[in-house]
Amino acid sequence: MHCEEDTAKRPREYTPYWTTLDGQDLEHAAQELHENEDTRDASIAQVREFIAKHPQIVRCRTDAVFLLRFLRYRKFNVTEACATLAGGLAFLMRMRTLYGEEVSTFHPNVQRMVRLDAIVPLGFDRGRRMAILVRVGAMDPKETTALLQMRLGALAINTCLEYEWTQVYGSVWVVDCSGMTMAHVGMWSLTEVKLMADSINEVVTMLVKEVHMVRVPRIAWLLLDLLLPLLSPKIRDRFKFHRSHDELLGAFDRTILPTTYGGQQCLQQAVDNFRAMFEKQTKWFKLEEQFLMDLTVPAPGSGRHGFPPEESIVGSFRKLTVD
Repeated sequence: MHCEEDTAKRPREYTPYWTTLDGQDLEHAAQELHENEDTRDASIAQVREFIAKHPQIVRCRTDAVFLLRFLRYRKFNVTEACATLAGGLAFLMRMRTLYGEEVSTFHPNVQRMVRLDAIVPLGFDRGRRMAILVRVGAMDPKETTALLQMRLGALAINTCLEYEWTQVYGSVWVVDCSGMTMAHVGMWSLTEVKLMADSINEVVTMLVKEVHMVRVPRIAWLLLDLLLPLLSPKIRDRFKFHRSHDELLGAFDRTILPTTYGGQQCLQQAVDNFRAMFEKQTKWFKLEEQFLMDLTVPAPGSGRHGFPPEESIVGSFRKLTVD
């Protein structure tokens, strides 16, 4: 297929779904996400119909693995899954309007961020969850921006979400604040913190199971004090703080943790694996460049245009799914 066909809202035929999950995975999905063969096929069909009939959606992926991101994230509540998909498309349009070409995954500045190895998926842990390492100190505040950090995060997350294990089992994060300075904090304005919150709520369809914060300096609380109150008590409980790398060892799968943290995996190997993953998924990122939503057309069921006003951000952010 050409890109136009792959992102057509009414393709001539839909690509059939072939699961990459085994029996254990499917049992987990049934218990935790309310997924079975009947609900899956019927729900995918309903989301495809939603896309086809939505007056604002012009181009969007309709392949099953992409749509299952939203269905699994919302535990097969089709109405909520469709709302999340539409909200994510609207958010992408908004980001393009605000920031232009730098939103593109293939923009030179975004690709330069990838080469910093600041956000690196480490692979799947023993619980089949995707582990992701964030190294704040690897990002030079003189050479980067809050937007580029968000785009790098989106690139890593969307790469991982092409793998069904990530959709079904979720993710665990290590945020290493070593080397964090006031300049790192200062690049984030309140508007950009709100945009990050919007992104988590409207775009990131990755279940968050644990967030391990390591070596957090006092200055980091200038950001955390803004962010944490916006989170539900459930996700706040999933933040764990470790004073040192040694403390982290007792709470994380050592087999995938880099050797620089006392684990067993070479960080360079994880970096190479991530780059190979991204190269393998390049097709899907190119399709994302074709996504289009016409926000000049009224949204279904309302006279409103575009994205919800910013005062709704806090309220919507509280609905972040973390199960």
